[in-house]
Amino acid sequence: MSPKERPDAPDPHATLPAEERGTGSLDNPNDTARWLALADTALSRGASDDAVAETERLARKEQAAIKRRIRRTAEKVKSHSKSKQ
Repeated sequence: MSPKERPDAPDPHATLPAEERGTGSLDNPNDTARWLALADTALSRGASDDAVAETERLARKEQAAIKRRIRRTAEKVKSHSKSKQ
């Protein structure tokens, strides 16, 4: 069995230990829907004021969602590191 076939084998290109890596394969359908809505707006015909406003609204909504996820993750890491002290 080659190292790539073994799940516990070290990845020579990985920057994180195996236990700290995410799954990387599961997409949240809500994320996909938001990104598709943003892309649809961006690719629609012309750049009318309404289209620009809608794109800006969707981009700000996506940015807020990303910030919430980052904050949740940061809080988890912070509480986890405090519990180890």
